Amino acid sequence: MTNSDSIEAVMRALQRQQSEAYEREPIPAEPIIEVARAFLPRSPTQNARIEGPGGLAPGNDSLIKARYASTILRVAQTSDREAAARLVGSIAGDLPLQSELPEIADIHLRAIDSFVQLATSLRDTTNPKQQPAWKTAVDAAADWLRAVEMLGQLTIH
Repeated sequence: MTNSDSIEAVMRALQRQQSEAYEREPIPAEPIIEVARAFLPRSPTQNARIEGPGGLAPGNDSLIKARYASTILRVAQTSDREAAARLVGSIAGDLPLQSELPEIADIHLRAIDSFVQLATSLRDTTNPKQQPAWKTAVDAAADWLRAVEMLGQLTIH
C-alpha cells in the first residue's frame, strides 16, 4: 500500500464516519493504542497526559503532535548523531490519545515506529557508514500531518 493509498483510505473512512454520524449516534471505536503502550517506554508524566482527559479535541492534539514531530525531525537532521538520536527518541514516545480516530491513530503509530527505527539506527555506532532512515521517518511524519490536516478540513465544512 502506497502513502497515497493510505491517505485515500483514511479520507474514505473519515467521510464514511462523518456521514454515519449524521444518521445515528457514533459507536465508540476500540482503542488500538493499548498494544503500542506495552512496547513504548514512558515516564509517569506521559502516562498521566495520555490517560487523563485533555483540554484539546483529538484532532487538535494530533495536529499539534504531527507538526511538532515534523519540526523535531528537521532540527534533528541538522544535529550531531547523539543529539539527533535524543531528539527523535523524544517524539517516539508521544502516543495518540485514546479518543483519536482509529485511522489517524494507526498513521500516528506507524510514524512512531519509523521514529523508533530512526532513533535506533542513530544510536548504533557499530556501523558508522550505515545511513539512518531519515526519509522513512520524514515521510511518515508528513503522511501523518497530511491526514490530520485533511481531517481538519472535513470537520470545518
